[in-house]
Amino acid sequence: MSNTDGGWNPQDPYSQDPYSRDRYARDPYGQQPRQPEPFDPYGPRDPYGRPANPYGRPDYQPRQPPAQPGQQAWPPEQPPAQQPGQQPGRVPGQQGLPQYSAVPDPEPAHGLVEEPPTVGRAWRWAWSAFGASWGTWVLMSLLLGVAQGAVVLVFSPSALDGILNATDPAAVDAAQAAGRTITAKGLAAAGTAVCFLLQALLYAGALAATRNRRVRVRDFFLLRGFGGLLGYAVITGALGFVSTAVPMVGWLVQVVFTLLLLPVPFLLLKRAGFGRALGGGIGLVLAHLPATLGVYAIFAGLGVASVVTCGLGLVVVAPAMLLVGAYLVQRWTGEGVHP
Repeated sequence: MSNTDGGWNPQDPYSQDPYSRDRYARDPYGQQPRQPEPFDPYGPRDPYGRPANPYGRPDYQPRQPPAQPGQQAWPPEQPPAQQPGQQPGRVPGQQGLPQYSAVPDPEPAHGLVEEPPTVGRAWRWAWSAFGASWGTWVLMSLLLGVAQGAVVLVFSPSALDGILNATDPAAVDAAQAAGRTITAKGLAAAGTAVCFLLQALLYAGALAATRNRRVRVRDFFLLRGFGGLLGYAVITGALGFVSTAVPMVGWLVQVVFTLLLLPVPFLLLKRAGFGRALGGGIGLVLAHLPATLGVYAIFAGLGVASVVTCGLGLVVVAPAMLLVGAYLVQRWTGEGVHP
């Protein structure tokens, strides 16, 4: 039989105090005397064992019987909060009870770098990643550079004629005149699109370096999102056509759009989708415009300086700048980079 103290007070036919001595000495029906029942720590209950006030106010406090000498009050008092300067792991008045600290944040998965992205960090990481696989990078840059040169000659017959007849001024003039036609410019734009698809192999290698640092030859041929890359190749061809068809203004349009679309190839390789990659790439550039301008200026300066080496410097400069771009895009999108 559970205790009925506090909250549910049965009708006493003798109008006695439920906590009086007589209540514990004899029940209302005059039966044998009984001893007081132990206090129920789960609160007052009705004769059927159910809580007497299950739907009461939240601040309801059941009536408690007077505490006997040496009996602990219920509910027990909560230990005081730990004060500043107090020794960790101890609670005043309760020796031996440890105080556990909060769970620390987990470390970056697989040791990926998640530091704030800056151009300086991107530059240092790019050269470190290039040095880790410099032989593979130089080999792929040379092969793709030769392939792009062959594509330019194939899609620009007038340029090929000018090179083959460099000693004939009349033939050179005729080749230059043929290169100014709309047909020749459209064909050159198609060659620009094909050149980008070849360059996308280097983009794939740079993105793989952010995950594994050391790259292999097969990493360059993992062109995920190839449909989106084809769409972007069409855009690059169109920009190339505008830059040649409209003097000055077309060149300025190409520079501006190339700047805005710098992160797009990396996003396409991450299977972001063509529309989302375009919108996301422009958003990343606008959100980090100073860093993007700095990277673009460095790339342009190194490209001009490579002319002194007859373009051979691009086998080092081009991979390094693509690694810089891959690092920044990974960090701007909230992903880690392999140190």
